[in-house]
Amino acid sequence: MDLNTTIVGIYFLFLIAIGWMFRTFTSTTSDYFRGGGSMLWWMVGATAFMTQFSAWTFTGAAGKAYADGFAVAVIFLANAFGYLMNYLYFAPKFRQLRVVTVIEAIRMRFGKFNEQVFTWSGMPNSVISAGIWLNGLAIIASGIFGFDMTTTIVLTGLVVLVMSVTGGSWAVIASDFMQMVIIMAVTVTCAVVAIVQGGGVGEIINNFPTQEGASFVSGNNLNYLSIFGIWAFFIFFKQFSITNNMLNSYRYLAAKDSKNAKKAALLACILMTMGH
Repeated sequence: MDLNTTIVGIYFLFLIAIGWMFRTFTSTTSDYFRGGGSMLWWMVGATAFMTQFSAWTFTGAAGKAYADGFAVAVIFLANAFGYLMNYLYFAPKFRQLRVVTVIEAIRMRFGKFNEQVFTWSGMPNSVISAGIWLNGLAIIASGIFGFDMTTTIVLTGLVVLVMSVTGGSWAVIASDFMQMVIIMAVTVTCAVVAIVQGGGVGEIINNFPTQEGASFVSGNNLNYLSIFGIWAFFIFFKQFSITNNMLNSYRYLAAKDSKNAKKAALLACILMTMGH
């Protein structure tokens, strides 16, 4: 067994251990789904930040940044803008719903029929999305570490399932916080090394290989700058909608109170701004 396999195995065992350790924290439905509504801002902020990450962030987005420069960062700036709106208005309002699950809030607002429509219509999309994420992870693990794709998908799915079922939201949010610490440490370290080795931010921008008529901001293969501007506008609108709607308000239901929900949103905004 090589070092890479050992590290991944230890990390999987660590996730399972988190679920087992937090099993005693879950005694009611509220504890399981939202941590009893008693989590502090730094935990809620970390999980809000991590919900915007997937394997694509480190593969597709990284590849796009390498090829086209700053353009892809618009997506993450839009995420930061969405969290800023959470901080300014929406996060406290979401916490004040005082429900255990988001679906309860939908029932209160739109009635029982719409509750059932939202519940069942969202399941196929959730299953497909999870499958795409796992497949993306398997492709990367196969290319970098040589892991079998099927084994990676099954094993990763089982580990996440065991952790979340045994520990509930406490385990999920605790693991999100640990992942946030690791990601930010790696991101900041890589950024510092890249800036130093590249001779500074200005040198990196000046030496970026762009085609005629292109720029570091808008990227290559773009005939009209206005297209980039329109795309950026609608990306901001899209990400604002994603981070400020009732279905995605679940992250703030776990906060201890409205003040902690607001601080959590600000933390997610800062982390997203730094991390992009």
